[in-house]
Amino acid sequence: MRVLVLLVLIFLLAALLLSAVEGCATPAPPLVPPATATNILPAATFTRASQPIAPTLTPRPVTPTITSAPRATANVPDIRGVFGSPITFATHDELASYGFSFGPSDGQFGAIPAGNNTYIFYGDAGSNPSCVGTKNAKGTFSFAGTLDHVTGSNGCKRVFGPGDGPAGWVFNRDYAGGGPVVRFAANGKSGWLMTFHAEVWWQNPETTTHKCNVAGGNGSQVECFYSSLGLAVSLDDGKTFKVVGQTFQPSQPMSVFMGGGRNMSVGYGSLVVADANGKHLDNPPADPGRAYFYLFFTDLLPGLPGVCATEICMGVARAPYADVIAAALSDDPHRVAKVFHKYDASLPDPWTQAATSDTPDESGMAGKYAPLWTDEPGGTQVIYDRAFDVYLAVSQTSAGVKVRASNDLLHWSQPIGDAYHESGRTLYYPTIIGETGDPTIGGAAPRIYFSSFPTGQFPDYKTALFESVPLNLSRGH
Repeated sequence: MRVLVLLVLIFLLAALLLSAVEGCATPAPPLVPPATATNILPAATFTRASQPIAPTLTPRPVTPTITSAPRATANVPDIRGVFGSPITFATHDELASYGFSFGPSDGQFGAIPAGNNTYIFYGDAGSNPSCVGTKNAKGTFSFAGTLDHVTGSNGCKRVFGPGDGPAGWVFNRDYAGGGPVVRFAANGKSGWLMTFHAEVWWQNPETTTHKCNVAGGNGSQVECFYSSLGLAVSLDDGKTFKVVGQTFQPSQPMSVFMGGGRNMSVGYGSLVVADANGKHLDNPPADPGRAYFYLFFTDLLPGLPGVCATEICMGVARAPYADVIAAALSDDPHRVAKVFHKYDASLPDPWTQAATSDTPDESGMAGKYAPLWTDEPGGTQVIYDRAFDVYLAVSQTSAGVKVRASNDLLHWSQPIGDAYHESGRTLYYPTIIGETGDPTIGGAAPRIYFSSFPTGQFPDYKTALFESVPLNLSRGH
């Protein structure tokens, strides 16, 4: 009997010790970013003037939303970024001599290597009568140069423009401006994909000009617009691109904005290739079956945490790599519209929100999104940096250009260094391009490009400088 009692006591003591050890264990960080706002300076409201996204120059204070979720810093890289000296990529006079009336680039732009350290770039612009290709037109044009300087117009030919694409679809009726490009190869097919900014316009009954005011634009007005992202594909090494459909639509339908005085801006989009956990993969991937295209955008959905309750913030959608290629080559815009799904961390399966409404007339409602950070608006483009095995996201803010870093495309750091700004000037459309020979892959000092205007002169491109600045990276602390 005594032996039995002793055995029972030993069992109870072992159970208590096991419980204590488990209670001290540290839980693993979540694989989804928490919906919290960290307490750093708020930044820009993004709108577009002559298709740019203009920052609000007087940020309003933000009260952080407090939740019980862990902070997003649990799984972020510890690196630092220091901006170097700016380089003039092109003056307006130089671009005008190549046949451009404004831009390029009136938005984020992309590049394809052309050999001997030269590139063909793709960006939104307008052409003038001296253009030898497509005269007096607006849309996506190519131009040529090195990473240091624009050297020509590449024939001043428009790649595509407003209204190009599937018959009956209106998403790019009034504006079609690309755009970052990435290569693809699978199932015997190869080429390039370009994301682009698409718009539908309307007249504002509340202003005498029937246009919308630009927040922080010093009285500037632009066409009122509802934007989305489109996809174009090239099968001839970037010589031509075909618009194949819409890949992303804001969480709120066009009817919420149509006829009013506020624009809905989604940026120009960027595509990154990674596995299901956000780990970088080479492109083309060795195993396309385990690869995804991640699509980054900005969106607006009232009621979200932090500044994202009232301002646009960055989100992400994804689709299997092979599915995106198959959709792009299918000649079926409905297949293109249904291939991506937005990320929403509040759902058991966070990748189930439809990225578009799949309605040619924009009458439907797409799925909702979850912001990737909530302490400041914006976020425009993402690339992978091989030197530090991290992703970099560049943002235009009221303080200047900022960069954040991530290990997995979902958890993002706070800005990795001081904002880049120029006294007396305002910077638009930051675009990050790798200096490794592959524009989609960064190294120790990737380049950030932007259009610099004297404050208050935007969008007068006659006063603009097209510039770049290196971002010198290092390990933190």
